Formats: sequence, structure tokens, C-alpha cells
Amino acid sequence: MAVSFFQKIRLALRGWSRRREQPEQEFLRKNVSWAPAPAPPSQPSIGAGRPETAAGTAALQAVDLEGLQAAYLDNSGVIAYYLDLENGEVVESRDGAALDASRFKRVPVRKSEDDDRRAFIETLEPSDMRMSLMKSVASSSFRSVLASDRATERAWYNFRNSRATSAIEQWLKSLGLR
Repeated sequence: MAVSFFQKIRLALRGWSRRREQPEQEFLRKNVSWAPAPAPPSQPSIGAGRPETAAGTAALQAVDLEGLQAAYLDNSGVIAYYLDLENGEVVESRDGAALDASRFKRVPVRKSEDDDRRAFIETLEPSDMRMSLMKSVASSSFRSVLASDRATERAWYNFRNSRATSAIEQWLKSLGLR
């Protein structure tokens, strides 16, 4: 739970920072017309001048993998997450507003945490802990059973995060971004 919580905090901080910077950039764009043109952005944008992969699809250089992982693992159903193809950031949508489908791709959600739990239990050596986890796999007591053994709890979060990362990498490949 701690890993996911910290990832959500990191995602929120990035969003707040981005929202704070946008008005500043707008102000500068409107009021610095006498200054030399700004340097092109360091991250490529969709369209002309963007590097192409061998398959012919655009390749995004910098993707917020931590934000994608937090979005993928969020089971709340309250927030819809999208990947911004222009800058690689994860964007939240709480009100169900439609976003431009050519620029924003919906981040997939995890099918079932129970499947992850079962796969994790299969990796454990036969023990009392494994039996306890098997009994609680589909209940809310799973986390409290995990909390009784710090090493197993840490292994669970590492396992869950690596599965999430694998799923995200496959999704990015399907989009032609990897």
C-alpha cells in the first residue's frame, strides 16, 4: 500500500506543478513578443520533425512511466487516466470530459487484483504464510496477512509493480511508442 500511495502523491505533485507552470508559459507567450523566438522544445511533438520508428509510427521519447504505473494500479474507478502523446505525461480526467483521441490515449486498467494475488502466491515456497495468503486471496484480509511478514509484503509490492510495468510496456508497444 505504501508504494502505491507514494506513486499517487508523486503523480499529484507533477499535476500541480504542471498546472502552476501553464499560466506562466501563457503569460510569457503573450508578453514576450519582442524577445527572440524560444528554442524548440527538447521533447518531440506529434507531427513534423518527430522521429519515426521502423514501423512508421511516431516514437515518443520521454514517457512518465511512474505516472503510468500509478494510473494502471488505481482501482478506484473515479479517475480516468490518459497518456498525452505530445509530452508523455499522464493526465487525469475526473469529470468524464472527452479528450482529443488523436492526442490522448486512455491508460488501460488492471483487470483484477485477485489474478495478481494468485500469480504471486504461486511464486512463494510452500509455507504457513503461503497457506494464509491462499485463504485470503479474494478478501480484504489479504493485506493484513501480508503485513504480518515484511519480506513477503515487500516481495508482493515488487511483484505487483513489475507486472504493472510489463503490462504498460506491452501497451506502449501496441501504440508504437516503444
